Amino acid sequence: MAGIVLLVLLGLGLLSGYAALHAGYFRYQELELVGAARITPAEVEQILGLEEGTPRWRYPAAVLRQQLLRLEPWVKEAEVTWQGRRLRIAVTERRPVALLPYYNLYAVLDAEGIVLEAASLDEYRLPVISGVALPRALRGERVRHPDLAGALRAAALLPREVADQVSEIHVTPLGELELIVEGPVTVFLGPPQRLEEKLATLPAVWENGTPLLEEARRRGYDLNLVNPDRPTLQPRSAGR
Repeated sequence: MAGIVLLVLLGLGLLSGYAALHAGYFRYQELELVGAARITPAEVEQILGLEEGTPRWRYPAAVLRQQLLRLEPWVKEAEVTWQGRRLRIAVTERRPVALLPYYNLYAVLDAEGIVLEAASLDEYRLPVISGVALPRALRGERVRHPDLAGALRAAALLPREVADQVSEIHVTPLGELELIVEGPVTVFLGPPQRLEEKLATLPAVWENGTPLLEEARRRGYDLNLVNPDRPTLQPRSAGR
């Protein structure tokens, strides 16, 4: 008799657990997306296959996080937690730093060389990297090229005061870097070493107190920052 009672109680417990698991509290109802500027809740729901009313156990938070990081290039990091029927996803997005020509469009790259999307030139106010061939640009892939890392680092390090003035970052056949700045002024950076020091010099002033770039424009000169300790103005090269 005691055994029968135990089995009945066990069955009731399992039934209660099943009912609780499938109750409304344990079903997905809404998404709270925090920190996102490039992606919408609807897009995230589609990426993760979230459907209202589906039991939570089908969507483990750790699995959803890995899926989002794998399928959405804009998301650099994500924290996924369940709060009752609400799924909360806090993301850190990648920052686009440069454009790389790809057929009749441009690959939008972050500082690590991740292709975030393909876009037209007027969609982003970012420098275009030239001198580097891009064989393909699949969204979410990392572009690997021996001369690209330096150009991307230069793009990421551009001082805020002058970033909007830089239209192009050119990689020479020797792997050296040149900036094309409004004016136009060519800024010679040389090899991609000491880039932080070189680029920090861009907003600096000339001997007469005039900003370096402004003085270069006034004279019709280019700016040489190969040695950041001694920036120099030089006559514009023929053909520039």
